Order: sequence, then C-alpha cells, then structure tokens
Amino acid sequence: MLTFFRRLQWKLTFSYALVTSATVIILIGVLVGGALWVEVNSANRTYSSFFWSKTAFQDNVPFLLDNPEALQAWLDRVYAVGFDWDDIQSYAVRESLDYANTFMTGTPIYILNPDLTLIAAAPALEPALVGTPFKPREVSGLALESVLAAAQVGDKNYGAQSQQLSDGSYIAAFPLRPADDQPVIAIAVFQLQPIRFITPTNMHLYSVFFLGSLSVMLAVSLPVGALFGWLASRGLRRRLTSLSAAAQAWSEGDFTVSPRDTSGDEIGELTRNLAGMAAQLQTLLSTRHELARVEERNRLARDLHDTVKQQTYATRMQLSAAKNLIKTNPETAVEHLEAALQLNRETQQELKLIIDELRPAALEGNGLAQALVEYAARWQEHSGIKVETAVRGERALPLDVEQALYRVLQESLANVARHAEADAVVVILEMAGARVTLTVADNGRGFEPAAIAPHSLGLDGMKQRLREVGGELRVESTLAVGSKVIAEVQLGT
Repeated sequence: MLTFFRRLQWKLTFSYALVTSATVIILIGVLVGGALWVEVNSANRTYSSFFWSKTAFQDNVPFLLDNPEALQAWLDRVYAVGFDWDDIQSYAVRESLDYANTFMTGTPIYILNPDLTLIAAAPALEPALVGTPFKPREVSGLALESVLAAAQVGDKNYGAQSQQLSDGSYIAAFPLRPADDQPVIAIAVFQLQPIRFITPTNMHLYSVFFLGSLSVMLAVSLPVGALFGWLASRGLRRRLTSLSAAAQAWSEGDFTVSPRDTSGDEIGELTRNLAGMAAQLQTLLSTRHELARVEERNRLARDLHDTVKQQTYATRMQLSAAKNLIKTNPETAVEHLEAALQLNRETQQELKLIIDELRPAALEGNGLAQALVEYAARWQEHSGIKVETAVRGERALPLDVEQALYRVLQESLANVARHAEADAVVVILEMAGARVTLTVADNGRGFEPAAIAPHSLGLDGMKQRLREVGGELRVESTLAVGSKVIAEVQLGT
C-alpha cells in the first residue's frame, strides 16, 4: 500500500491537494488579520476623533465664557464651516484638524453649565432660553441623559461621554476645564462622525463567518485540488513510465526500444535527447565491438606468427632433414624426427594457451578472483611452470576492469612461458579500498627494461587496456633474478 502511494502520480495528487488547502488557509488567515487590523485602526481613529474634537472645544470655550458675544460668534463659525488651525492651541500633528472636523457641521452645538443650564448654542437660541435648563430628551432621547451624567462628574472615559446613534454617528457630552487640575466649568454637547470603515465589531460574528468560509473552501478545494493533481499527473506518469522502460531496455543492451515524445516541455526535450544518446551509444558500442574484434584478430595473428608459425616452420625443416637422411643416415634422421615431435608438442601447447586466452573470465560468469585461479592452474598444466596464486580482499569489480586485468594476466603469463625461462611464478590479486592491484612475478632470467622495443606490442597492449579503465602498468626486472609486472586500477567512488 505504501509503495503504491510512492508513485509520482499520487505524490503530485497529494501535493496539489495540500498546496490548495494551505493556500486557502493562508488566504483566510490574511483576511482575518486584515479585518482585525481594520478593526483596531478603526478604534484608533474613533479615539482620535473624540480626542481632537474635544481638544478644539477645550482650547476655546472655557476662555470665551466671559464674553457671550465672542462665544456665540465662534460657535456660529464652527457650526457652519468647522474648526480651523487657530482653534487648536495644544500640541498638534498633521492629522489633528482632520480628526477634529469629524464634528458634523450643520448639527446643533450646545454649551451648558455643570448644572445643565444653557449658556449658548448654534444655531443661536432665543435670548429667553439662555440660562434655562437643558432638555436632553428633546435633543437625543435617553442616550444623551446618560452621557450628560458622566460629563457632570468629569468622567474622562470617552465611552461614558458618548453614545452611538442608529446612523453610526455619536452624540457626545464633553466636560471642559481651564486645566486638568481644575473643576468642570462647561459641557459641550455636539454630534460627530468618526473616520472609520464599516466593519463588524462583534468577534463572534467574525469567528462564525471565517470558520464557515474556511470549512466551505476546504470542502471544495481539497477534492478539486486532488482531482486536478491526479489528472495533471496521469499524462506525466505515462510519459515517465515510457522513458523508464526504454532506459531499462538500453541498460540490458536492447536499443530497439525508442520512446517518442513530441511535446515541447522539459520531459519531451529530455526524451529526445536520451533517444539521440541511445542511438549514439549503440553506434559507439558497435564501433568498439568491431575494434575489439579487429584488435583480437591482430593479437591472435601476432601470437600465431611468433609461436605456432615459427615452430611449424622449424618442424618442417626437421622433417625435411629426416627425409633426406632416412636412407643414408637413419640415426641422424631419427634425431631430426625426435626434434620434430618435440616442436609439435610445443606447438600444441601454444595452441592450447591461445585457445584459453580467447575465453575471457567475465564471459564465463565468474568473478576475477576465481577466473584468475582457474586460468593460472590451466596455464601451469600446459606450461609445466609452477604457479602460486593469492587473492586478498575479494570483492565485485566492474566488468571492464575485470576484463582488462584478466587480459594483463594472460599476456604476462604468455610472456613468462615464451621468454622468461622461469620455473616458478607468483600471481597476487589485491583489492584494498578503491585500488585493485595485480602482480605477476617470475624467477626467470630477467631483462634490461631499457632494452625493450619502444613500441612493444605486448606491453603497449596491456598499457592501453589499463588506460581505458583508469589504470597504469609498471614493469620491474633484474637480470638473473626475474621480472615483475604490476597493474593498478583506481576505482571510482
């Protein structure tokens, strides 16, 4: 079950669903945060409206009470056009006048004594009404009575000094003092409309609205996102499956499988590039196989020329001599025949060695270590030279490395049999870490390394094989002591 859900199509399906859901949740969070921010800033703006409109009255009315005509003129101007910068005597900021003028021009303004008798009003009242008790119920009903009570005792809480009306505006009764440490000497009653957005203030409504929206969005987005992801990934999975099947066939040497993808996206481009690479690889392998066959034929021709052909020619010479002497000197003829038989036996031995060399260990399904031991045993039987083998740290090796080292072993032992005149050989295969070392040492007559021809086919062939797998060849020899061939390959990590 878990393996099934590891498939790319299901991964993409789940990722689409999760990303869609996460996006919805984040958007809901942003909306909630934005609404809360608006609400908080709305409360701040309401507070600023109360503060600066009260400040405008506070900075003027207490100082005009002794001059009724000036107070009435000032009220008439504020009633008609609102406050100006000269009306704010306290410390102000750039927005102060805007907040002060949330006072609703054209609505009545009343200035009262602390005992709620009328001092002045705008629009102007009949002179007979000045000094009479103020009737709040006639102005704004019971709401104004409660805020007037708070103003009389000097309550500084704007919530107690104001009451919101049905149209969203506020009726306010602000107590006025000449200074903060002095008693209330007047009360300003007026109507203001704070600068604010119309947003719900009940957090329960927020919760119900946003939780309901979240539930609906998730209920819709999850299946829609999953369905879209499944449909979008189905074609992608089919294309990748085709490409994977082709890659598997190529790894097995079958280049007849060629995926086709005509789309212009990255997968289509990758498919076409891989198909082109497979065609080039097939051509390269065919070329390398052909070169390998040519090289093997050349080596076989060289070996046959150096050994079998020469020995066959020598055998023919011995037989011709025996034929000529068989009547006149039978004893000498017999000696020539014995020499011919010996040459024939040596030719047979060389042919067996060549035949063995034509069967690489990797083609027999054996590891290099086992193939080395088996080949050394056969070579000892054919050559009559004792071979001692040792393998240290056996492990699996890449096929090309095994074949290169196996060919070096064959060539080295062939050289011992032909030239060394040795009676013992030691073969050591050592695999330590990422390095593989093959050593072939004999106790033969040795040679001078400087005397080797610059382009010796045997040594050049071994060096070439090792270079192809990232290895190197060293030859050490001492006259009358023996020779040593060391092949080292550094494996990739």
